[in-house]
This record gives sequence, C-alpha cells and structure tokens, in this order.
Amino acid sequence: MRRVFMLLLLLMLLVSPLLAQEESEDYTIHVVQRGENLFRIALGYGLTTEALANLNGINDPASIQVGQRLLVPRDAVGEIAQPDAEPIIPDTEQVAPADSVVAESGEFVLHTVLPGESLFQIALSYGTEVSELASANGILDPTRIFAGQQLIVPGAVPVNFLTDLPEQVSRFVVTPGVFIEGKTGQVTMRTTESAQVTGRFLDSDLQAITLEDGLLHVIFIGIPVFSEAGIYPLQVVAQLPSAGDLLIEAEVQVIGGTYGREVIDLLEGRDDLLNENVEAAEMALLRNAATTFNPERYFDDTMGLPAAAAVTSGFGTRRSYNGSAEFNRFHSGTDFAGAPGSPILAPADGRVVLADTLNVRGNSTMIDHGWGIFTGYWHQTEIYVTPGEFVETGQVIGTIGSTGRVTGAHLHWELWVNGVPVDPMQWVQQPFLTFSSQQDL
Repeated sequence: MRRVFMLLLLLMLLVSPLLAQEESEDYTIHVVQRGENLFRIALGYGLTTEALANLNGINDPASIQVGQRLLVPRDAVGEIAQPDAEPIIPDTEQVAPADSVVAESGEFVLHTVLPGESLFQIALSYGTEVSELASANGILDPTRIFAGQQLIVPGAVPVNFLTDLPEQVSRFVVTPGVFIEGKTGQVTMRTTESAQVTGRFLDSDLQAITLEDGLLHVIFIGIPVFSEAGIYPLQVVAQLPSAGDLLIEAEVQVIGGTYGREVIDLLEGRDDLLNENVEAAEMALLRNAATTFNPERYFDDTMGLPAAAAVTSGFGTRRSYNGSAEFNRFHSGTDFAGAPGSPILAPADGRVVLADTLNVRGNSTMIDHGWGIFTGYWHQTEIYVTPGEFVETGQVIGTIGSTGRVTGAHLHWELWVNGVPVDPMQWVQQPFLTFSSQQDL
C-alpha cells in the first residue's frame, strides 16, 4: 500500500506543473492527430523537437500517441493551431520551391516516394540513416511506404533563393529539393507574360522548353557523375518585353549518388579499347549528337524498358579494368542481360540520330526523343534502323550482342539529358511531365 501511495504522489508531482502550465495564458494545447509526430508538430509551430519534448516532459520523442495533449507556447512562430486541428507549416512559398521548406527549427526537404523505392534507397540517396528518416516521419515499419508519399528528409539543405521572385514570375519550382550526382533535376517556371528563358548550372548552359504561348518554362538538368558534393549556383534568365532580362539566382545542394564498384575483365584482344584517346574521340561524337536541341517532344510520361531482360549492372558504378587499382571510370548506363540476337525495343517515340559501328560501344544506335532527351543502345549484333528514321514505342530497333568493349553479350542502355549521361532507370520510374496547368504552376 505504501508503494502505491508513493507512486501516486510521484505522479501528482510530475503532472501538477503541466496542469499549471496548461492553465497559463502563455500556453495553448495541441491534440496529436493521426500521422503526426513530434518532429512535424514542432516544425508547425517553429519550435525544435527538443524544446517541445522538454516542455511536455517527453523522454522519448517517438512515443507520442494519437489524441495526446501537448502544451505549446502561444507566442510560437507562425499561426497557432487550435485543438483538434492540423499544425500549420509556415508559408515560405515566395522564397523557396514547393518541394522545400525552411523552418527555424532546422532545414529539411520533402521527398516524394517513387514507384519501387524503399526507405533504405531513399536514406542512401540523401546520405542519411533509415532510422533517422523513419523517426522524422513517424514510420514504425520501414517497409510500409507508398508511391506518392511525402517524406521529410531532415538535415538536407533546401534550395536557397538569393533574391525574391520578381512580380513577373508567379511560380518557380526546383525538383527535387536536393540534386543527386548522376540523376536528373528539373526547373519549372511560370511567367505572367510571354518570355524567353535560358539557364546555367555547373558551368553548363541550360536549354528551356517553352509552353503555353511562352508562359510556362521547363528545364531538365543532368547532374554529371563525379560532381563534387556542395552548394552550387543556379541561374535562370527570363527575357520579358516589359522588363528586359530578369535574373533569378538560387543555391542548390548537390550530393553524391549511392554507386558501388565493379572490377571488369575485358575479353581477350580488346585492351586497346581502354586507350584514353579512343574513349575521348568517341565521347565527343556522342556528345555532339546529344547536345542538339529539338523543341518537339516525342516521349510520354515515363520511358519503357529497352529489353525484356534482367538488369546485370546499374548506372554509376565506379569501374576498374583488367586488374587496375584505380576506379577512375564509371558505368554510364544500365546493362540488361540477353542472348545474342535478342530484340532491343525503343522505350519511347523518337528519331534516330546515330546508327553506326563505334570502337568502344560497338554497333550503336542513338535516338532523339525531343526536349534534349536522347537514348543510346550499345554493343548490338545487328542494327535495324537508319539515321533520320522515326521509331515508335516498342519497335524493335536492333538485337543484343557483344561488339565493342565488353565482357560478354548484353545491352548497354544510356539516357542523356542536355548532353549529360544520367541514370536511365530514373526515367522509367519517375514521370517528369508533372507541370501541367491543372497543377496551378
């Protein structure tokens, strides 16, 4: 009995300060809603998770429950949420893209889960831990995430606009909030009057796609492999009849991709294909073909797969050849297994710009899909198309082979964005045509 009395007394001592605070005019109450966690609630009020936990005597921030009542200072940053209402995230739309939010309690970006993505892959791509990502989003089971779900990625640096948007620019969105080496980024801008738009990032000029009579502008950005992690300036210039050239400057974080390593042993007699001059000449040929800009779009929402076969080697892996200790080359595409003579399919409509035999890539085809997007197909046994020919989605354009610098028969598939080879599987999994007027861009 004495033990029960002592426990009750201790409980009263712990609860009484909270009751006194609840009655104070300095505090209000937030009722925890389904799907909320302490991190999100703190952000909504401009507080840190630690401050909110200390105020409410919470030792484990991950242990809050639906319906739990939390004390919140009335003078917290932003509009105070009423009991039984969702917390309000401070509105930063004028100085940051929709995919990024800056709050006084810390920096983070929002990541939209893509089809087939796992929490482990997302954590790796942002250089964070699965446990940290799960905790920030109140995820109890890391295997239960779904396509389209928005996840907070704490610690990632959101896009920082160096100047306010001019009045002639009604919307400026950078996606994703953090660029990843070897991936594709996108800028979408809406102007109030017809404009011509150009851009620059990572010392490269950017081509803009202009839609809706010059009011909607889209730029695809390929982030080269081996780009050093850091903060880089993004410049976009809109030339308007009424205001001349308007410069929009922002700082965007680039982080490293999660690419592994491979040791490659070439087939006998093909060592000469490692010659740097041979590689450079061939790369210059491809880059020249892939930097032409076609304002007409042939591809749809996502790319199809170029072969009905398993992936044997992913994009971006660092490679060492024939026993070299240096991993100074990278895999610029995705490899698909296949017996010689297996069909290669066009993943989208497009026009053939290259159909030739190259040294390193063997029998090769390159297709222009419009808007600065090109795909390449290397090491073929046979090529069934010719330059200038228009191909349709699913059309057989050649067969899998082992020509060029290979270890065996396979299809090496590449995708180029404005002259930069990027991960083609991102274009299979992620729709990039997400800028229609129905989204109020």
